[in-house]
Amino acid sequence: MHVCTASFGASASSPRQRALSSSSSRTAPVEVTQGSVTRHPQATETQRRELEMAAPAPVNVAVIGMGMSTTVFHAPFILSLPEKFNLKVIVERSATPEKSKARDKYPGVHVVNTLDEALAIPEIDAVWICSINDTHYQFAKQALLAGKHVVVEKPVTPTSQQAYELAQLAREKNLVLAVYQNRRWDADFLTVKKLIAEGRLGDLSEFTSHFDRYKNVPNAKVWKESPVPGSGATFDLGSHLIDQIVDLFGPPDRVTGFVRNSRLLGHLDVPDSFLVHLHYDPRPDQPSRHLPLLATARGSILSLQDPQSRFTLKGNRATFVKFGVDVQEAQLVAEGADALDKDEFARDPEELFGTLYALDGETGKPAAPQTIPSERGNYRAWFENVGSALQHRDPSRLIVKPEQAALTIRLIELAEQSSREGRTLTLKEE
Repeated sequence: MHVCTASFGASASSPRQRALSSSSSRTAPVEVTQGSVTRHPQATETQRRELEMAAPAPVNVAVIGMGMSTTVFHAPFILSLPEKFNLKVIVERSATPEKSKARDKYPGVHVVNTLDEALAIPEIDAVWICSINDTHYQFAKQALLAGKHVVVEKPVTPTSQQAYELAQLAREKNLVLAVYQNRRWDADFLTVKKLIAEGRLGDLSEFTSHFDRYKNVPNAKVWKESPVPGSGATFDLGSHLIDQIVDLFGPPDRVTGFVRNSRLLGHLDVPDSFLVHLHYDPRPDQPSRHLPLLATARGSILSLQDPQSRFTLKGNRATFVKFGVDVQEAQLVAEGADALDKDEFARDPEELFGTLYALDGETGKPAAPQTIPSERGNYRAWFENVGSALQHRDPSRLIVKPEQAALTIRLIELAEQSSREGRTLTLKEE
């Protein structure tokens, strides 16, 4: 079954860009609309070619799934960037000619039931995988083998072997494999990253990142706590925290994990809480890395603290403490795509700004605590980056490399092994 209607993409209200050549003040403008160039009679052929290269056509996207991942986290941004993406197809397994969530929510979309049907549509450039975790590998491999670019939700796959295999396959075929590690663009993480880059903390000794919450009942999304590959809190939430640490510091030297079902609810072998220590030896060739560093990712499901802890960074010059969670998810859940156009979107409220405890530069004694305004979050930046890589068929443009996503899965595996065996494990380079 499929329902074929007009696809998303160009519209009368689509953004329009005007490009002016910088080579001469006498040059007439050439108008660029939706990736196509309106040829101005006074523009030179060289300028036209440059503009055509600078404004490639949007990529035709097939999205798998109609759950929260698609409707809250992905489709609003895809549709807000028509110069980069054309949402052409949604794979909705349960859709019928009479009933379809996708067709109701996104009039004009082409609805199919299977990935095979989507791949049979020649116009599709990229497959966007927003299905449950244990389907990621199968769907991604099928799409890559069909010559399609792939965008996949985190965690990229349930095993690191699968993740490295997909990364290798994408390299061999010169295809983009993008992984949705969007929390690199959380307001709090961008703030932490800036403080480290500016050297305001000095040499780091401890880095602790939390994703705590309180939920003393089983998850309503049964698949998240089912005993299937890629389930549990470490894959669900830990994959974000570990990715952030890898982004900041690269691969660790050793891993110690404590992964457990702390509530004794549901399947006891599916963890609902985690504490992962990533040990880094001193790396004097890198800024702020002259000391041994213990980077910790932890997620508790029985924390009633309000606001919850988010970051604690300790260096030999300062300590930074941050509470509260990034607001983008809550805003998207509450308002959908409408949230994107509001000035307060992705902005931390002042009461959640972090605090810097530093030494006075003159006296060497503790100075008065300093409030650090949060950077503005920017999930849209991930989509813009992926769109650029897709439009130019250039995997090197990706900020989140598939190999980094694979490393995150490897670290989760080591954390779980460490927890089972009660020992610290050394990371072996893949």
